[in-house]
Amino acid sequence: MLIIHPQPETPASSETQSLSPQNALLTGRGRYLEDSILLNLMTALFTGRIKEAEDLSRVLHTRFGSLAGTLTATDRELGGIKNMGAHMLPMLRVLQESALRYNHARLPPEDILGSERQLLDYLTARLSRENIEQFRILFLDEKKSLIADEAQARGTVNHTPVYPREVARRAVEIGASGLVLVHNHPSGDPTPSEADLQMTQQVRAALEVVGIEVIDHLIIGNGCHTSFRRNGFL
Repeated sequence: MLIIHPQPETPASSETQSLSPQNALLTGRGRYLEDSILLNLMTALFTGRIKEAEDLSRVLHTRFGSLAGTLTATDRELGGIKNMGAHMLPMLRVLQESALRYNHARLPPEDILGSERQLLDYLTARLSRENIEQFRILFLDEKKSLIADEAQARGTVNHTPVYPREVARRAVEIGASGLVLVHNHPSGDPTPSEADLQMTQQVRAALEVVGIEVIDHLIIGNGCHTSFRRNGFL
């Protein structure tokens, strides 16, 4: 099993540490700010209630563990937080969608598999915090450019139904030459299950009939992933 962990950030300099959070953001050093500080700024801006923002941001950080955990929390979970206000939830969804589109825009126009870091950043942003399994397909042309990224199914916390013939039909319909299967493990552990291995071979067999290649199957965990191609499962 291949597990890739993100590289640690370079420690912030003493100059960065002395900046106010607002100045850190405006000078491109926002990455050094702790999640709790960003949540505090965000709640103050979104709610317009500066005095209450500190308490609300503390509750969000305690409940969901991080800024990313807050952005990917469900509407029901967020709706249960006291003093969220009318604007907080919509703005969180705006931020979440903006982050996804930013990472999608960073994918290269050709050969997305040649820029593994950008691809994994995008897939991690979309899937790593999902609390149920989601199965997606990246449909590629002959240059390995992305034709479409589509969600095929959503399942339970540990299972997603996948129908190989439907995958093959859709690939032919949009003229794909190859595809990458992608799904997440809500547990955070990207180790493939026996069901994952069997499903991959079934999809591969269905696609071979129509001359389309399964280039890889990626399982996204929490800060790590598994590549079937790299591990010899394909």
